[in-house]
Amino acid sequence: MLRKTCKDVVLFPITIYRACLWLPARLRGDRWHSRVNTALGLLLYGLFGLPLSILLLLEMLIVINTQLMAQPMDDDEVPQQPLSSTSYNPTHHWPGRALEEWPSDLQVTLPGYVDNASQPPDPTLPRDQFYDQLLASYSPTLLHKMGHEPLWDIPTDIFFDGDTDPRNNVSKALSLGTVPAVVHGEVIAETHDAYYLTYMLYHVKDYDLPVREALSDATFHDGDNEGIQLRIDKTSMQVTLVETWFHNRFFLCNRTGESQGTEPIQTRSLFEGGTHIVLFVQSMGHGVRCANPADFDELASNSKILRLASDPDGLIAPGIDDHTEYNIGYRLASLKPWYRLAKTHATSGNHATTLFEDTIVLGTDSTGREIQIGKFFAANDFEKRAWSRPKPPWAWDDRWDDIPVALWHFHPALAFNSHTGETYSEQYHYNAPMSLIFTANESYTVLTSLLTEHYHRAPQQLARKTNPVNRQPSLPPAKKPGIGVQVKRYMNYVIHSLG
Repeated sequence: MLRKTCKDVVLFPITIYRACLWLPARLRGDRWHSRVNTALGLLLYGLFGLPLSILLLLEMLIVINTQLMAQPMDDDEVPQQPLSSTSYNPTHHWPGRALEEWPSDLQVTLPGYVDNASQPPDPTLPRDQFYDQLLASYSPTLLHKMGHEPLWDIPTDIFFDGDTDPRNNVSKALSLGTVPAVVHGEVIAETHDAYYLTYMLYHVKDYDLPVREALSDATFHDGDNEGIQLRIDKTSMQVTLVETWFHNRFFLCNRTGESQGTEPIQTRSLFEGGTHIVLFVQSMGHGVRCANPADFDELASNSKILRLASDPDGLIAPGIDDHTEYNIGYRLASLKPWYRLAKTHATSGNHATTLFEDTIVLGTDSTGREIQIGKFFAANDFEKRAWSRPKPPWAWDDRWDDIPVALWHFHPALAFNSHTGETYSEQYHYNAPMSLIFTANESYTVLTSLLTEHYHRAPQQLARKTNPVNRQPSLPPAKKPGIGVQVKRYMNYVIHSLG
């Protein structure tokens, strides 16, 4: 009896299937034909049994993955200074379950923080200087976990070796034994009411545990690029929205923990020094998400905290090891070279020297020529044509949302409006990727094509309403989140848990 019970538990998908077939016959007996009972049993299984089986399987995978990915804390690693905040104490509660325990001002102070009391950005300066000040003032604090190959866990300049061909980055990093800590940053857009900033974290290699690498070569690849986009409200100069890229999903966070759009909130935003969003970055896979209180409980284990170096000459380089360090400095590198090289790409292979491989088609110009941009960062393991290959931000495409590929980065106001249900201005005074990648005519064509896909409207209707530089069509009235958002919330949880 015990053996049979254990077998039923282990083989629960089969047990659930058999239970669904058995139940109609048990309830109705011989009053219905056996085929009717079987049909009802299959319907019951499709509606309830199969989803329950999938749910249980996912929960089992999460538990197993948690055990495989667990990183033991070294006994000799203790914080160099305590985690402190005037309004916050570490807690083991997951965000959303105990929001009343979060700091009311969403401010934390992590070990290694030094208040430099720098002046706020000066909007009277020339645009480039003002934007540089914005990038510095709102640069993220990175809580970066270290894995068993720490060289690959340091975010760096994709051009750290002095050339624009990333195919040799792995071999160059191995020969140097180190890479500089660099975050790519850019003010990508300015609208009537906001500034939109992006920060990209490029890693030379994405890797995994040896066991998982042995099971699938999709778990590792040359190059890795993940990051964030954030919105700064012009009136308050506060970061109101942050969206991160976490393994082919957009994770949204804000100050309120609420969303009325098509995307659920992953967590509330936490800031250091008033303006620096605190991000958690995984080891190995390098998924980026907004940090939450549970992350701070493990600061003493295999962690490095990286902040923008106030003095580049005094920059503290990261140790290429898994030792905990709380005062690592990074420098910022512009995304403008990425934009200028976006249309210079090659077919995947070993004989090219371009920054990008393969293409995304974004429409056709007046001469019938396709408008193309690079889809993947070039790499030696180009034969991997899977979703996991490293991509620039315009190639990020969350299949669970209503934003087509490229629109998230090229039209950030619309993306945030759609994901949150807000109605922020879509009148652009400045749009870096559109103006630096495309000509004016190409911008019009690309935007019309992307908006057609987004709105599912006829191109001629959009053409009368759309100006590629200063004006975009307004969003339809925001819909209240429904079952789809609940499904996305659970999928966020699964993807976050499986890493």
